[in-house]
Amino acid sequence: MGYEQILYEAKDRVATVTLNRPEKLNAWTGVMGREVRQAMDEAARDESVRVIILTGAGRGFCAGADMQLLSGIVDAGTVREGDERPARSPSAADAPARADFRGPYAYFPTVPKPIIAALNGATAGLGLVIALYCDLRIAADTAVFTTAFSRRGLIAEHGVSWMLPRLVGLQHGLDLLLSARK
Repeated sequence: MGYEQILYEAKDRVATVTLNRPEKLNAWTGVMGREVRQAMDEAARDESVRVIILTGAGRGFCAGADMQLLSGIVDAGTVREGDERPARSPSAADAPARADFRGPYAYFPTVPKPIIAALNGATAGLGLVIALYCDLRIAADTAVFTTAFSRRGLIAEHGVSWMLPRLVGLQHGLDLLLSARK
């Protein structure tokens, strides 16, 4: 399958999914989200794959949502109050829908193979959320983590306010969430 914003390779029992917008520090888009989900489904169905690595091309893992793209949508007036869509149930590996796993990234825990986030450079906002959904996170010396939500006046969404304190402890998790410190 051909992808626009990610690279996918399955070799030696390892599927590697690479976020591939290095000129934007792999800022997340709707296209990228759909492609990552398709790649996870592909890896889940491939019997030769035993583990999935999720990483970013260039000098960053994922700088978060593509704010320039989001600004363009809002400026064009295509997003209005009441445009919310109901969440869809996960599809990875035909996992059964569960009431507690219906968010846009909550399919990660339904993938039946371990997902390792290989984190290089910026891992911010939504990029951090994606990394937290992975089963294991391995960070390069160059990795920088920030929640970024509070700095932008946004709520800590997509489960980060639940996951982060459970992974790093309540005090450190709240510090990162409330201060957006790096």
